[in-house]
Amino acid sequence: MSSLQWVLVAVIAGVIEIFSLGLWFLWLAISAVIVALAARLGLLTSLDTQLLTFAFLTLIFIIFTRPLVLRFFKTNDTASNVQALIGQHGMVTSTIAPMQFGQVKVNGEIWTAIAGEEITVGTRIEVTGIDGIKLMVIKANNN
Repeated sequence: MSSLQWVLVAVIAGVIEIFSLGLWFLWLAISAVIVALAARLGLLTSLDTQLLTFAFLTLIFIIFTRPLVLRFFKTNDTASNVQALIGQHGMVTSTIAPMQFGQVKVNGEIWTAIAGEEITVGTRIEVTGIDGIKLMVIKANNN
């Protein structure tokens, strides 16, 4: 392949990376640019050596540099949606009994809830988990 074809591979991989943001195609693009430069300089003349070099460089980049880059770009993800309810407090609006559903109000929304003990109306609760679309709750400490 010519160096222009390798540049085209790099551009395509770069565009895919822009849309996916998974840091997989970035290494393909970088490897393709390096192979394009080596092909242009006449260091890699046969297609076999170009493909082997491309595969080797991609593998090395993914194994050794991807984890470092992911750690560098790691953000402090905040829980969202239902997972954000874990640890929140609310109030029982319909009695919860073992093996029976009740309802709780958490952050202004009514949710179906389950608990391992009976919790009566008006009791303050804490969300401990999510089971499908039901909240798992316990009686909250009044500290």
